[in-house]
Amino acid sequence: MRCETANRLHAEAYSMHTGKSTVKRLRKTLQLYDAQLQSIRQEIKEVIAADALLQEKINKVTTIKGVGVLTAATVVAETNGFALFTNQKQLVSYAGYDVVENQSGNRVGRTRISKQGNSHIRRILHMPALHAMRRNVPVCRALFDRLTGKGKKKMLAYVAVQKKLLVLIYTLWKRDEAWQENKQGLLQPDLEEDIPHLSAKSSLSGKVKIRKIQLK
Repeated sequence: MRCETANRLHAEAYSMHTGKSTVKRLRKTLQLYDAQLQSIRQEIKEVIAADALLQEKINKVTTIKGVGVLTAATVVAETNGFALFTNQKQLVSYAGYDVVENQSGNRVGRTRISKQGNSHIRRILHMPALHAMRRNVPVCRALFDRLTGKGKKKMLAYVAVQKKLLVLIYTLWKRDEAWQENKQGLLQPDLEEDIPHLSAKSSLSGKVKIRKIQLK
Protein backbone atom coordinates (compact mmCIF):
# COMPACT_ATOMS: atom_id res chain seq x y z
CA MET A 1 0.00 0.00 0.00
CA ARG A 2 2.89 2.32 0.74
CA CYS A 3 4.53 1.48 -2.58
CA GLU A 4 1.26 2.11 -4.44
CA THR A 5 0.83 5.48 -2.74
CA ALA A 6 4.44 6.46 -3.47
CA ASN A 7 3.94 5.60 -7.15
CA ARG A 8 0.74 7.66 -7.29
CA LEU A 9 2.51 10.58 -5.64
CA HIS A 10 5.36 10.43 -8.14
CA ALA A 11 2.93 10.24 -11.08
CA GLU A 12 0.87 13.16 -9.79
CA ALA A 13 3.88 15.32 -8.92
CA TYR A 14 5.38 14.95 -12.41
CA SER A 15 2.19 15.04 -14.46
CA MET A 16 1.47 17.81 -16.94
CA HIS A 17 -1.25 19.27 -14.69
CA THR A 18 -0.21 18.67 -11.10
CA GLY A 19 -2.97 18.81 -8.50
CA LYS A 20 -1.37 20.47 -5.49
CA SER A 21 -4.12 19.38 -3.11
CA THR A 22 -3.85 15.79 -4.37
CA VAL A 23 -0.08 15.82 -3.85
CA LYS A 24 -0.59 17.14 -0.34
CA ARG A 25 -3.08 14.39 0.52
CA LEU A 26 -0.84 11.68 -0.92
CA ARG A 27 2.12 12.93 1.10
CA LYS A 28 0.05 12.83 4.29
CA THR A 29 -1.08 9.30 3.45
CA LEU A 30 2.53 8.29 2.86
CA GLN A 31 3.51 9.72 6.24
CA LEU A 32 0.71 7.72 7.88
CA TYR A 33 1.92 4.48 6.28
CA ASP A 34 5.51 5.22 7.32
CA ALA A 35 4.41 5.78 10.91
CA GLN A 36 2.38 2.57 10.98
CA LEU A 37 5.18 0.55 9.39
CA GLN A 38 7.57 1.83 12.04
CA SER A 39 5.05 0.85 14.71
CA ILE A 40 4.73 -2.63 13.21
CA ARG A 41 8.52 -3.10 13.15
CA GLN A 42 8.67 -2.13 16.82
CA GLU A 43 5.84 -4.52 17.67
CA ILE A 44 7.61 -7.36 15.85
CA LYS A 45 10.75 -6.69 17.91
CA GLU A 46 8.71 -6.71 21.11
CA VAL A 47 7.06 -10.03 20.22
CA ILE A 48 10.49 -11.56 19.59
CA ALA A 49 12.01 -10.07 22.74
CA ALA A 50 9.18 -11.52 24.85
CA ASP A 51 10.34 -15.05 24.05
CA ALA A 52 13.96 -15.67 25.06
CA LEU A 53 14.41 -18.79 22.92
CA LEU A 54 12.79 -17.15 19.91
CA GLN A 55 15.10 -14.14 20.35
CA GLU A 56 18.12 -16.43 20.49
CA LYS A 57 17.14 -18.29 17.34
CA ILE A 58 16.34 -15.09 15.43
CA ASN A 59 19.75 -13.70 16.44
CA LYS A 60 21.44 -16.78 14.98
CA VAL A 61 19.46 -16.67 11.74
CA THR A 62 20.29 -13.00 11.20
CA THR A 63 24.02 -13.76 11.25
CA ILE A 64 23.54 -14.50 7.53
CA LYS A 65 24.61 -11.36 5.68
CA GLY A 66 21.58 -9.70 4.14
CA VAL A 67 19.02 -11.37 6.40
CA GLY A 68 17.54 -8.90 8.88
CA VAL A 69 15.04 -9.20 11.71
CA LEU A 70 12.03 -8.44 9.49
CA THR A 71 13.06 -11.13 6.99
CA ALA A 72 13.66 -13.72 9.70
CA ALA A 73 10.44 -12.83 11.53
CA THR A 74 8.38 -13.10 8.32
CA VAL A 75 9.81 -16.50 7.36
CA VAL A 76 9.35 -17.83 10.90
CA ALA A 77 5.79 -16.49 11.14
CA GLU A 78 4.76 -17.79 7.72
CA THR A 79 6.13 -21.28 8.53
CA ASN A 80 5.06 -21.30 12.20
CA GLY A 81 8.67 -21.79 13.23
CA PHE A 82 9.10 -24.61 10.66
CA ALA A 83 6.96 -26.71 12.99
CA LEU A 84 5.49 -28.96 10.31
CA PHE A 85 8.55 -29.24 8.07
CA THR A 86 10.93 -32.17 8.34
CA ASN A 87 13.07 -31.61 5.22
CA GLN A 88 14.10 -28.98 2.70
CA LYS A 89 11.92 -30.33 -0.10
CA GLN A 90 8.74 -29.69 1.86
CA LEU A 91 9.79 -26.14 2.67
CA VAL A 92 10.89 -25.33 -0.89
CA SER A 93 7.57 -26.58 -2.24
CA TYR A 94 5.61 -24.65 0.40
CA ALA A 95 7.38 -21.43 -0.57
CA GLY A 96 6.78 -22.01 -4.29
CA TYR A 97 10.43 -22.45 -5.21
CA ASP A 98 9.96 -25.98 -6.51
CA VAL A 99 10.72 -26.45 -10.22
CA VAL A 100 8.00 -27.50 -12.66
CA GLU A 101 8.27 -28.44 -16.32
CA ASN A 102 6.33 -26.66 -19.03
CA GLN A 103 5.29 -29.75 -20.99
CA SER A 104 2.32 -30.55 -23.21
CA GLY A 105 2.21 -33.70 -25.35
CA ASN A 106 5.46 -33.90 -27.25
CA ARG A 107 6.29 -30.28 -26.51
CA VAL A 108 8.76 -29.53 -23.72
CA GLY A 109 9.25 -25.91 -22.69
CA ARG A 110 11.53 -24.21 -20.22
CA THR A 111 11.42 -25.20 -16.56
CA ARG A 112 10.35 -22.60 -14.00
CA ILE A 113 9.50 -22.32 -10.32
CA SER A 114 5.89 -23.13 -9.50
CA LYS A 115 5.07 -19.88 -7.61
CA GLN A 116 2.12 -21.81 -6.16
CA GLY A 117 3.35 -21.53 -2.59
CA ASN A 118 3.61 -18.79 0.01
CA SER A 119 4.13 -15.50 -1.83
CA HIS A 120 4.95 -13.62 1.40
CA ILE A 121 8.12 -15.68 1.81
CA ARG A 122 9.22 -15.11 -1.79
CA ARG A 123 8.54 -11.39 -1.50
CA ILE A 124 10.45 -10.94 1.77
CA LEU A 125 13.50 -12.82 0.40
CA HIS A 126 13.82 -10.62 -2.70
CA MET A 127 15.85 -7.82 -1.14
CA PRO A 128 17.97 -10.10 1.11
CA ALA A 129 19.05 -11.99 -2.03
CA LEU A 130 20.21 -8.72 -3.60
CA HIS A 131 22.00 -7.71 -0.39
CA ALA A 132 23.67 -11.12 -0.14
CA MET A 133 25.10 -10.63 -3.62
CA ARG A 134 26.26 -7.09 -2.88
CA ARG A 135 27.96 -8.29 0.31
CA ASN A 136 29.45 -11.29 -1.52
CA VAL A 137 28.15 -14.08 0.69
CA PRO A 138 30.36 -16.91 -0.70
CA VAL A 139 27.70 -19.61 -1.09
CA CYS A 140 25.29 -17.17 -2.74
CA ARG A 141 27.92 -15.63 -5.02
CA ALA A 142 29.12 -19.07 -6.12
CA LEU A 143 25.56 -20.12 -6.98
CA PHE A 144 24.84 -16.89 -8.85
CA ASP A 145 28.08 -17.02 -10.86
CA ARG A 146 27.58 -20.68 -11.70
CA LEU A 147 24.10 -20.09 -13.10
CA THR A 148 24.93 -16.93 -15.01
CA GLY A 149 28.06 -18.65 -16.31
CA LYS A 150 25.78 -21.26 -17.86
CA GLY A 151 23.85 -18.55 -19.66
CA LYS A 152 20.96 -18.29 -17.22
CA LYS A 153 19.28 -14.91 -16.82
CA LYS A 154 20.27 -12.84 -13.80
CA MET A 155 16.73 -12.75 -12.44
CA LEU A 156 16.59 -16.55 -12.47
CA ALA A 157 19.91 -16.62 -10.62
CA TYR A 158 18.56 -14.18 -8.02
CA VAL A 159 15.55 -16.46 -7.46
CA ALA A 160 17.97 -19.35 -6.92
CA VAL A 161 19.76 -17.22 -4.30
CA GLN A 162 16.41 -16.58 -2.58
CA LYS A 163 15.84 -20.32 -2.39
CA LYS A 164 19.35 -20.82 -1.02
CA LEU A 165 18.76 -18.21 1.70
CA LEU A 166 15.51 -19.89 2.69
CA VAL A 167 17.27 -23.24 3.02
CA LEU A 168 20.07 -21.63 5.05
CA ILE A 169 17.56 -19.99 7.40
CA TYR A 170 15.83 -23.35 7.84
CA THR A 171 19.13 -25.13 8.46
CA LEU A 172 20.35 -22.66 11.09
CA TRP A 173 16.95 -22.72 12.79
CA LYS A 174 16.78 -26.51 12.96
CA ARG A 175 20.40 -26.92 14.04
CA ASP A 176 20.26 -23.94 16.42
CA GLU A 177 23.50 -22.59 14.97
CA ALA A 178 24.87 -19.24 13.83
CA TRP A 179 26.06 -18.77 10.25
CA GLN A 180 29.70 -19.55 9.54
CA GLU A 181 30.78 -18.79 5.99
CA ASN A 182 33.62 -21.30 6.01
CA LYS A 183 31.65 -24.17 7.53
CA GLN A 184 30.99 -26.45 4.56
CA GLY A 185 28.52 -28.60 6.46
CA LEU A 186 25.90 -25.88 6.22
CA LEU A 187 26.02 -25.69 2.46
CA GLN A 188 24.33 -29.05 1.86
CA PRO A 189 22.44 -29.85 5.08
CA ASP A 190 20.77 -33.21 5.53
CA LEU A 191 17.67 -32.48 7.57
CA GLU A 192 15.17 -35.33 7.61
CA GLU A 193 12.40 -36.74 9.77
CA ASP A 194 14.56 -37.45 12.81
CA ILE A 195 14.95 -33.73 13.58
CA PRO A 196 12.74 -32.65 16.49
CA HIS A 197 10.32 -29.84 15.72
CA LEU A 198 7.73 -27.76 17.51
CA SER A 199 4.07 -28.59 17.56
CA ALA A 200 1.83 -26.39 15.44
CA LYS A 201 0.80 -23.01 16.87
CA SER A 202 3.21 -23.21 19.81
CA SER A 203 5.89 -20.72 20.75
CA LEU A 204 9.49 -21.65 21.39
CA SER A 205 9.44 -21.19 25.15
CA GLY A 206 5.70 -21.68 25.59
CA LYS A 207 5.14 -18.03 26.52
CA VAL A 208 4.38 -16.21 23.28
CA LYS A 209 2.71 -17.45 20.11
CA ILE A 210 4.35 -16.52 16.84
CA ARG A 211 1.74 -14.52 14.97
CA LYS A 212 1.35 -12.29 11.95
CA ILE A 213 1.15 -8.53 12.53
CA GLN A 214 -0.85 -6.78 9.84
CA LEU A 215 -1.04 -3.14 8.83
CA LYS A 216 -3.88 -1.53 10.74
